[in-house]
Amino acid sequence: MKTFNPLAYIERYYAAVEIDEDNNPFPRLKAWEFLYEYIWGQGRSWNSLTNAANLDTTALHVGFYLANWGMFRGRSELLRNSNLDLMKELVLRLFQGKGPELFDLSGEDFLPSASSLARNQALFDEVVQIFHNMPGKVSWTDTLISKILLGVWGEYPALDRYYKLGVRSLYPKQGLVEVSGRSLTSLMELVETEGFELPAIRTECLRLAYPKGRLLDMAFFQVGLELDNESP
Repeated sequence: MKTFNPLAYIERYYAAVEIDEDNNPFPRLKAWEFLYEYIWGQGRSWNSLTNAANLDTTALHVGFYLANWGMFRGRSELLRNSNLDLMKELVLRLFQGKGPELFDLSGEDFLPSASSLARNQALFDEVVQIFHNMPGKVSWTDTLISKILLGVWGEYPALDRYYKLGVRSLYPKQGLVEVSGRSLTSLMELVETEGFELPAIRTECLRLAYPKGRLLDMAFFQVGLELDNESP
């Protein structure tokens, strides 16, 4: 028997992407689409993201997305210990390193039945290590790393407060709240065994399909948000 049907939660989340509760025509959650379309736009190559003409633009896209999603607020380490040069260094390491090998894979490549599962999991973990090898004083937490992976790849959810609250409330023993190749396998296996119904959503400008990780991010985030709103 199915434990969870994500469809209604995704629909409620997406309603806030189109236009938020205050009827603001520039909703914050739309920031993911701007970065995803920039990375995956038609005709773009991996090398083009870091060439002399586009490096600043790529870094600004990543940085603005992170700011829009709350990673530069308050006393965050990104706010206190970074500037555009950090974002440029990150995208150079990410898109000139092992990142493109990972980003050319999909969530299905992490299913237990995938022919190169061990290699794919190891590749995922190798890309995660890119963040931890970055110079500077920023602590690359699972939340920060996963938000970047969600923005540039879309196959892995952002492990923020509401996502973790939502997924732990439904699947507390599934190993879904750490940034690792094994965790992505657990997530894809959950989708397969539970038979989740996921909607077909496309970005507004380029009509790119929302990847599975993004849809799951929306679903479990919305569960956590609603649970938090119910708390006294």
